[in-house]
Amino acid sequence: MYGEWLVLINTLFNLAILTFTARVTGVFVKNTRLLMSSICSSFVAVIGGQMLLMTILSFILLIGIAFRFKIRSFQKQGPIVLTATIIIGGLLTALQPYLKNLSAVHFIIICLLLAVGNLVAFYKQWGFVKLERLSGQFVFDTNLKIFDITIPLSAFVDTGNQAIEPLSGKPVHFVSYAALRSHLPAAFCKSLIEWQETDPYNVSMFSEDYQRYIRFIHVNTVQQQSVVLGFRFDEWHIKGEHSQVKTNEYIVLTRKAKNFPHSTAAILHFSALSNNS
Repeated sequence: MYGEWLVLINTLFNLAILTFTARVTGVFVKNTRLLMSSICSSFVAVIGGQMLLMTILSFILLIGIAFRFKIRSFQKQGPIVLTATIIIGGLLTALQPYLKNLSAVHFIIICLLLAVGNLVAFYKQWGFVKLERLSGQFVFDTNLKIFDITIPLSAFVDTGNQAIEPLSGKPVHFVSYAALRSHLPAAFCKSLIEWQETDPYNVSMFSEDYQRYIRFIHVNTVQQQSVVLGFRFDEWHIKGEHSQVKTNEYIVLTRKAKNFPHSTAAILHFSALSNNS
């Protein structure tokens, strides 16, 4: 009877690990194939006991039956299965002293819940890391030219930024004021600080030279719609595999926002992903 329990426990854990691996690697596998793989691998593992050769054979069957016996499967799904197995095995080994007094049924249920819960948390973290890696591809070194001053900036293209200047329909980008402050003329900085969000259309504090660059941008926030100042820039050189230069578009200087994605100083309009200037 002891052997049957071991097969059942191994089968359930294998099934959880294979399901996790299929999700992470984006491969569709029928449940019947996952179950068959889990059972066969469990039988070999239980029969082989602690023998290294049988453990390796069990691992090969687990990957091969579920994801077909292809070299690509062992290269892609193999490391994920191995990592998940080590994580689950380590967790259950650490908790085993606290669970040894439970009945067999309760022991299996609690262990399975812990394994599944840990894999779900691992899967979510895996997705977050993958998203971070992908979004990192949208970070560029740039040179912004405004008021005849060229300023180097690290910028992130946000596909969710679809703000436009209402009159021209041109894109609006968001730049950290803190990153630009040391480069901008003192008179401009003083005027920008004096400008009030509660009276956005009053720009009398700016000289006429700067007023010709100003446009009023409507921005939707969670709380409400607000009006902010947009400033037309001369050009913005975005470096990368397909470099481009954007001209006569608009930036909004953010005085409050300090944590832009990937520690960049600017959030570019989604149109920056296009090669069209």
